[in-house]
Amino acid sequence: MNQPAGHQLSRKALRQARSRKSVKVSIKAPELRRVLTMVVASGLMATTALPSYGYDPEVTALTGMARDHSVQAPKLQELSVAIGTDVEFTRGEFTPADAEDFEVTIRRSRVYTGPTFEDYLAKPRFTTVTSGSVMKAAAELVGVPYVFGGETPLGFDCSGYVMFVYSQFGVALPHSVYQQSKLAKKIKLEDAVPGDIVVFNDYSHNGIYAGNGNFYHAPQPGDRVKLAPIFTERYHIVRFVDIVD
Repeated sequence: MNQPAGHQLSRKALRQARSRKSVKVSIKAPELRRVLTMVVASGLMATTALPSYGYDPEVTALTGMARDHSVQAPKLQELSVAIGTDVEFTRGEFTPADAEDFEVTIRRSRVYTGPTFEDYLAKPRFTTVTSGSVMKAAAELVGVPYVFGGETPLGFDCSGYVMFVYSQFGVALPHSVYQQSKLAKKIKLEDAVPGDIVVFNDYSHNGIYAGNGNFYHAPQPGDRVKLAPIFTERYHIVRFVDIVD
């Protein structure tokens, strides 16, 4: 059955319109998929990056996500601490400080006001050097902390301790193990009496002989003046002055 030409043209035009519509849809579908894929990928990347903000203190601080327990921006200078609260950083001017400003020693925390070895040299405490009086002077200083270069009851090193004890008898000694030894007379071990001086053979240490293999000495940093066994066989005995038994 034949149809009018106008009717045929309208059906042809309809098919062409449907074809163009399907082409448009087929073109847009891949683009839509690419857009969705990019969105999903971006979301995954953002999620993966979150731990770096949560666990890196510097990044966290710079992003402003935390304040009280974070590391602050790098130009902060002064530190203020309040008891019972968190540490907070505040901005301020930087002023250089010498190491000695922070030095904390026994000498700076306490002041010795008693007689020094110079005082005893000018006015000796004891008029006669006996074993008993030397042991008395030595024992009175037990417990004084070791301080390198120390020469008062605030703190002693080994030769400073010997120097201070013997200054109480009016005996002037240098503050040096080696120099003290050179001023003394070496004696045999069997002739040693309490009050003589124990000197290590390498001149690294000395102390006051107390008899029976013991001596009073200022041992080392962190320790104190004490009576202890002579802990080495590499030593000899010297005597500064005659000791009355």
